[in-house]
Amino acid sequence: MEAHHRLPSSPQSEAPLDGIAAPMDGSDPPAAASPSAAAAAGGGDDERAAAHAAQPLRCEALAGAIAGVLGGALQEHEACAAATARSQGELAAAVDRLNGELDKLLENAPSPVIMQQATRICSIRKRVLALNMLLRSIQRRIDNIDRIVSTGVTSDHSSHVQLHRQN
Repeated sequence: MEAHHRLPSSPQSEAPLDGIAAPMDGSDPPAAASPSAAAAAGGGDDERAAAHAAQPLRCEALAGAIAGVLGGALQEHEACAAATARSQGELAAAVDRLNGELDKLLENAPSPVIMQQATRICSIRKRVLALNMLLRSIQRRIDNIDRIVSTGVTSDHSSHVQLHRQN
């Protein structure tokens, strides 16, 4: 099922205050379209001050909309990751149980065919355990990314170094 997400509209995102589209790249808004436009407006300083004051509101509205869209995707991912972790736990328990039963069978009837199958099952068990460790590592990394995103850490160098040290 495919979900279509729409960004919520806000008065700040409907139209720019001064009729000039302001970029959402974190740079300062344009001062005025031209010197003659500022002179014709008469209150160019007031308009620039109002546009500059409104930019953080527009950025916050955009950030909130992006967080709303990504929040749903993160929750869906977390649910899938939790289900995968439960499934891996159940699989590991079943493999351990079967391994114990196999050991009992080998004690009672050691034959070349059974020994061959036992070796194969032990190999599968090792692969399942390795996959389980890999999934846990991936989940830990995703949790670190989620923690960084949720705390709103900027891309400064110290945070980047701390993230690599944890992994």
